Amino acid sequence: MEPQPDPSGPVEFRDASASGGMDPRGIDPHCIDPHWAELSALVSRAEQNRIDMARLQAQRAELFAEALQLVALRVAQRRAAKGNREFGDTIPLREVIAELACALRVGERTIASWLGDGDALVRTYPATLEALREGRIDERHASAIIDGGMPLDDAHRGQYEELVLPLAETATAPELRESARVIAARLQPEMVEERQRAALAQRQVKTYGLEDGLSRLLLDGPDALIQAAFERLTDMARALDGEGPVAFDADDDVEDGAADAGSADPDADTCGDREGDAEGGGDRDGECEPADERTLDQRRADIMLDMLLCGAPAAHGEEGALGAIRATVQVTIPILTLAGIDDQPAILASCGPIDADTARTLAASAPCWERVMVHPVTEEPLRLDTYRPSKKLRRLLDARDRQCRWPGCRRLARRSEADHTIPFSEGGPTCAGNLAILCKRHHRLKHASPWQVVQLGAGVLEFISPTRRRYRNNAPPVDEARTARPWARLLATPYDSTDPAAF
Repeated sequence: MEPQPDPSGPVEFRDASASGGMDPRGIDPHCIDPHWAELSALVSRAEQNRIDMARLQAQRAELFAEALQLVALRVAQRRAAKGNREFGDTIPLREVIAELACALRVGERTIASWLGDGDALVRTYPATLEALREGRIDERHASAIIDGGMPLDDAHRGQYEELVLPLAETATAPELRESARVIAARLQPEMVEERQRAALAQRQVKTYGLEDGLSRLLLDGPDALIQAAFERLTDMARALDGEGPVAFDADDDVEDGAADAGSADPDADTCGDREGDAEGGGDRDGECEPADERTLDQRRADIMLDMLLCGAPAAHGEEGALGAIRATVQVTIPILTLAGIDDQPAILASCGPIDADTARTLAASAPCWERVMVHPVTEEPLRLDTYRPSKKLRRLLDARDRQCRWPGCRRLARRSEADHTIPFSEGGPTCAGNLAILCKRHHRLKHASPWQVVQLGAGVLEFISPTRRRYRNNAPPVDEARTARPWARLLATPYDSTDPAAF
């Protein structure tokens, strides 16, 4: 094996023809501006550090799987000895957990989690363990794969791993977690309703005391209702400020916050509605003053308490003005599910699969249905029809992208902008093949920096960084369609010519 170059060393600018145009890191040195050489070297070191950490995480998984085998051995020894059974067979497990927790100075719950993940990787997901050992994924990706496949039968887990693991090598852990839930639900649709029924029984409200006169109110409830409530609060909070700019909040960039999909963004709001492209446009700071000095999060909190205590936002402006605002959620429902023929799960944007009955209930009360025509193989949304006049192209982009397409960003499409991949000023057409959803922050970064975006077709984008690294980003429906066999299900459906259409 040839020795690998030191990742901490500088980027070498040498004759590309001598090595086929690529250096050992896979980066064309002729394509790197010297201005970015130091950043490229630092990123290479960070990548190597991630690989080294992943290798150690794989070793820990194998070590803790071995610890569980030791527990099983000690349980068998206790049973053979027929000793005191007063405490049952859990004592060996508790002994091992306690010993490891003390030795590693971590909590016993952490040890229990490591034991479970290690056993799952060694026994159920060996390909995932190998990817972790090679540094192609990290511990958080492995955890997302394990959690997503937990409700599946053993017969489905092999296929599930084959479908999810390629996504893990290109997606962030939160993105993978959402896609894994969808893929698992499509492999075994009957589990969705059963698991959601069990989860719904756990709905609750809790309160915790914080410091300096603050308390926290936590509500666990159905995805669709919680998402709708949050969107309505956000719309009300923005209405108070006349869509004015919102101050930056410290937790804005927490990528793991699945419930933080609509949190305040320093670029999320500007004076007036600027839906669509803003290529080359600079910041509009100073053009207007905000009507309300509170941040978006503060306004959301105040309105929520107002509505809980008074039944309406009585303390916020003219009576009935904010109360007239209604929530909007985006649900993608397979046509056969909507017709009651199939039970394939529907997808609630930013939340994942929901059961068929909930999807049909939402569809029945919706003021407008939108029919999305999809590719028969990749399931990429291609065209959208609606009976109500609308901006069809933007709605198609929302259906395809669902959220900001920048790698790792999860800001909802309806809170983001449609960006021309090739700028309109340079002749780029306004069509689905040249548009992608980007939040305002990443939209501006794309136009104000050397970052490039390339449309590869079929909903696939390739982001090219200033250091010439390439990051592939698939449209969520394309990733989730890996389990689908739409034509097989359609052809297998019995057809009754005397049965009228359901809608």
